[in-house]
Formats: sequence, C-alpha cells, structure tokens
Amino acid sequence: MKKMENINSTMLPLNMSNVDTDQIMPKQFLKRVERSGYGEYLFYDWKKDPKFPLNNDIYKNSKVLVAGDNFGTGSSREHAPWGLQDWGFDAIISTKFADIFRLNSINIGLLPIEASQEDVEGLFKKIENNPNTQIKISVGNKSVECEDINFSFDLDDFSQKRIVKGIDKIDVTLGYENQIEKYSNSRKSWKPKLT
Repeated sequence: MKKMENINSTMLPLNMSNVDTDQIMPKQFLKRVERSGYGEYLFYDWKKDPKFPLNNDIYKNSKVLVAGDNFGTGSSREHAPWGLQDWGFDAIISTKFADIFRLNSINIGLLPIEASQEDVEGLFKKIENNPNTQIKISVGNKSVECEDINFSFDLDDFSQKRIVKGIDKIDVTLGYENQIEKYSNSRKSWKPKLT
C-alpha cells in the first residue's frame, strides 16, 4: 500500500446516484486471481458510451472521483475499489458510501470522503465551469480545499495512520511478529506449532 498524506489533483465528475459495485466492476471480470490490472474493466459497460466521463481525456490524470449520492452499493466485491485505484484514483468524494465498500477502499489505501450534498454539488459546478479545477486533500488534517469550498471529513485515527504510512493489514500483523513468535514458542510441545 502506498503512503498518502496529501492529494493535489483535478477531479473526474460522475454525477450519478446509487452507483453499485456491479457497475463499477462487472461480474465477468471477477475470475482473475491477481489484484492488479482491473482498471481497464472499470465501468466496463458504461464506458461503451463515448460521452461517459472516463472516456474524456481532459479527466485522464484526475486522482479524485466526485460521485453522486450513495456510491459503492451492492455486492461486497473488493474488485470495485481495486479497479478504481488501478485506474488511478486516490480518493472518492460522495455524500454516502456503502459500509463494506468504504472498508474495502480503506484497506487498500483508496480514500472514501463523505461530504455534504451542498459541497458535492459545489464541486460538480466547479468541474463543469473549469475541468482543470484543482482540489487539495490532506489525509493528515482530514480536510478538503477547492477554491472557496472547504470542509473536514471523518476518518478514524487507525485508518488515517494506515493510509498516511501506507500500512495494510498484513503490515499491521507483521508489527506483532515478535509477540506471535513468542506465543508460538511457549505452546506445549504436543500442540501444533503456529507457522
């Protein structure tokens, strides 16, 4: 997982509500065993429309996706955040996220930011007026700044630390390697060893 303390980027607008994981990453692409390479399948069916935002070169370097209400609903597939991150997004801003989608995103260092309806609509207007509008996100300060739009977002301290330091769940476990080994060595000889 990469370290991420600040994001300075343009934004890609996806002004649609109730976008579910089945549309973010369709089922036919879930058979792959590796975690990389999902970006090309992101919104696969919707990208068939030439006017779909991901097809617009003006947004190709955007690291922030601004979405409508209730993003990431549906099944709990981890592949949806994998695809978003593989496409190049570091953060998603919406008014609400499905809990499992939010957790799956945080677990890979993709930052889900919940904002008010007013702030999300304000961001959409800024992108419409100027697609090169820059947004600044501070994970350390849990804050978003885009010209005259400024707001804070909720992120528990443990998740914040993991994203800033680039620590995934395996790294967290490895932080307890000495204690795990000590416990394993202290087990009765007739019990199976932990490996």
